[in-house]
Amino acid sequence: MKSTLGYCVLFVLMISVGSAQTYMGLEDAIKIGLEKNFAVSIAKNQTQIAQLQNNLGNAGMSPQLSLNGGAVFSNINSLQEFANGTTQERNNAQSSGYSAALHLDMKVYDGNKMFAIKKRLDQTANLSTLQLRQQMENLVYDVILAYYNIVRLDVMIRTEKQNLLIYQERKKIAKLKMEVGSDSKVDFLLSQSDENRAKSTIVQMELQMLDAKVKLNNLVGITAETDYTTEDTIKVNYTPKLEDLKKDLNTKNAMILIAKQQTQISEQYVKEARSNVLPYLNLGLDYRYLNNKSQAGFLAANNQNGLFAELTAGWLLFNGNKNRNMIREMSLQTLNQQILLKQTELEVDALVQLNYRRFLLSKQIAELELSNLIDSRELQVISMERYRVGKTNLLEIIEAQKNLEDAQYRYINALYSVKIAEAELLRANGELVK
Repeated sequence: MKSTLGYCVLFVLMISVGSAQTYMGLEDAIKIGLEKNFAVSIAKNQTQIAQLQNNLGNAGMSPQLSLNGGAVFSNINSLQEFANGTTQERNNAQSSGYSAALHLDMKVYDGNKMFAIKKRLDQTANLSTLQLRQQMENLVYDVILAYYNIVRLDVMIRTEKQNLLIYQERKKIAKLKMEVGSDSKVDFLLSQSDENRAKSTIVQMELQMLDAKVKLNNLVGITAETDYTTEDTIKVNYTPKLEDLKKDLNTKNAMILIAKQQTQISEQYVKEARSNVLPYLNLGLDYRYLNNKSQAGFLAANNQNGLFAELTAGWLLFNGNKNRNMIREMSLQTLNQQILLKQTELEVDALVQLNYRRFLLSKQIAELELSNLIDSRELQVISMERYRVGKTNLLEIIEAQKNLEDAQYRYINALYSVKIAEAELLRANGELVK
């Protein structure tokens, strides 16, 4: 019986607004935000940058191939005296030289540093993807809260307009009683004051609605003046289980996954530092072409071409303990990341515990407030009728009306609190972005 009456109360409270405006559901707002939000767009670009940087060349695994060439021309006067007493003199002696070389340079072994760098680049690209997902989850969370804040304010405005009708009806009754002399003008003035207060409250709520819509518009990346209608109720149909939430935290929570990825990146930095104390081996291959001609000197022509190979090995034995200190520094950084990972796991677990309890208690409060709202509505109706027939005074109906208004606001705020806790749980469990 109470449940049926409750739905009737909600139906009265949540009258649909005019259809002239464009409707925007929560899914619409989320979709627009993921496409147009500036922070998400920047995160997408950062992800593409990380993917572009993840290549064999940046890891040092790709050989380097270069081609160079040159040409030299001269016109000189030459006088040469040789040890045997002969001389050779040339005026305007011309010479020319052409050279070209194709050079291939490749690391054969560098203490496995190039493999460690490539692994780090892979993990950095994965980290960027996770950070993009986290940014998207945060956006969706903010959009949900901003969207349902608009719904909350919309319900409150419509509720206050219904209350205004009650005040106006009460003022008519007080005026009629004043005119027939059954009551003083005090009741009429008090009723008129309450009517004006309700009108002022509506205006203040409409200003809050304007601020709320501008905030949501900024989140989803549309112009501030864009107007629309939203859902007319806050529906609660989420039924999580704590064991299911905690079971998937380590594999779905963005904060934990990012902390794990950062730990793995630190481990690769350690491997890179250790590679500096190992020997290295480089291979160089050249194909060279040389063609020189000269009218003065010992050689009139010099032509060379062929393949040249060079194998270079080295081992840095000591550099003032710089590499040793670098290894220790990177190891400590890795240890810090491991500590941060454990801290993140504990914090996320505590956050889930807290928000799960908050979700259950908020639902319980909402159910209590709904029951209280139904009773307050019935009390207000009875008090108004008693006032109409002169069986009660104005103070009783004022108290009944105030009790109804408080119940209305407490109920819609309780529903909004449930929605906040729900969004927190969905974000913690990685369910906000599929």
